[in-house]
Amino acid sequence: MKHPRHWKPLVETDEFKPLHPDLIANTAAHYNITAQAAEDMLNDYHSRCRFFVNDLYQVQAQEYAPGCLHLNIRRRDGGMFKDWRHFQQIKNEIAGPEREAVELYPAESRKVDTSNKWHLWVQPEGVQIGVGWEKADISYDENRHVPGMRQRAL
Repeated sequence: MKHPRHWKPLVETDEFKPLHPDLIANTAAHYNITAQAAEDMLNDYHSRCRFFVNDLYQVQAQEYAPGCLHLNIRRRDGGMFKDWRHFQQIKNEIAGPEREAVELYPAESRKVDTSNKWHLWVQPEGVQIGVGWEKADISYDENRHVPGMRQRAL
């Protein structure tokens, strides 16, 4: 399998334990709770997650329903740019290449926007989401001269 350009495989890590004091303090302030309550809340959440990193991304993976994963993705440099091929690779490495995931743009009443993160909601193996194409169609031909069909090389 070819990897996207500029890709280093994810590795599982425990580098986010123990919790950073600034994370505890900011969480306490954001939720208007004590530092101890924030630490307890974060420890509980982290105990249910697996963490992965490479040179570009850090990912928290947590089961949110039987067979379903929530992938919480952020760039390590805090940047906002994302590469679709990288996110496909993250999904493939953590959940598997034949599982489908969605990125949701929710109603404003359900929006969560507290930090520069993206969220993929991975469905159980064998579940096909009812939108999208029926079969693969892949080309890495650059087609620089063809308007509307430009592609970048893998």
